[in-house]
This record gives sequence, C-alpha cells and structure tokens, in this order.
Amino acid sequence: MRLNTIRAVAVLLCTAAWGQTRKTALPCEYSGPLLRDSAGAVVQYNSDDMKARAMHKQDVDAATKQIDAKGTVLIDVLVGSDGRVSCTKALVGHPILTKPIQDALRHWTFAAADSNGKRVGYTGQLLFTLCNISCGDAGPSMTIVK
Repeated sequence: MRLNTIRAVAVLLCTAAWGQTRKTALPCEYSGPLLRDSAGAVVQYNSDDMKARAMHKQDVDAATKQIDAKGTVLIDVLVGSDGRVSCTKALVGHPILTKPIQDALRHWTFAAADSNGKRVGYTGQLLFTLCNISCGDAGPSMTIVK
C-alpha cells in the first residue's frame, strides 16, 4: 500500500515537472520572432487574455447558426507581428463547429505584442461554447464575439 502511494506521488511529480519544462507547440510553421518569457519559453495567452487582446472579431456564418449545434471548441491561434492571425489549429471540438470558427478567426485581428521595442508574434488558445435555439433559459450564444 505504501509503495503504491510512493509510486503515485512520483508519477504526479514527474508529470508536473514535464508540464513545466515542455515547449509550446506552435499551431503551424512560423519563422518570425515570438513573444517569450524571462526564461525564454514561448508565451501562450489563455482564452480570456486572447479575447481581451482581440481588436476586431468576426462572427461565424449564418449557416452555422441555423444548424443549432451545441458544443465546446478549443482553438490554438498564432498571431503574427502585425496582429493578424497567421494560423489556427483545432484542439477540441466537432468539425461541424471547428471549421466555421477557424474560418471566422482568420478574420480577427489582435493587439500587437512587442519585445525590446520590436513587434513579435504570439500564441494563445481560444475557448468557445456554442449553442443557439436549444440553449433553454441561458438564451442563444452562437455568436463567437461574446
């Protein structure tokens, strides 16, 4: 029993250490400079930070809204040094929802980031929960602008 506890703690510690040292995988090839933290790791913004950095947002198309699909979608986004979306990669979600969201995200623009006075690209993840007619009391939320 005690050995099992020690093994479980060891696995937990190794997993936590790996999570701290792993490199951020980019959603696509990018040759420009990226925003990095003081340790040199690529900065990856969370969904709320990315939505706050968004300067221009485009909603999903009308056809996607009409199908009344419900679901959660998580998208990796690479923003270039000019603030435009360089690429996206769906991490979680059904293709019926991920494709139109990625299409809309390609038209978003974000606040530029700079490092040492030079504009650099950055990465982040955006989380969307979509539903339309069948949301019940929560009301429609198919728009990804919210």
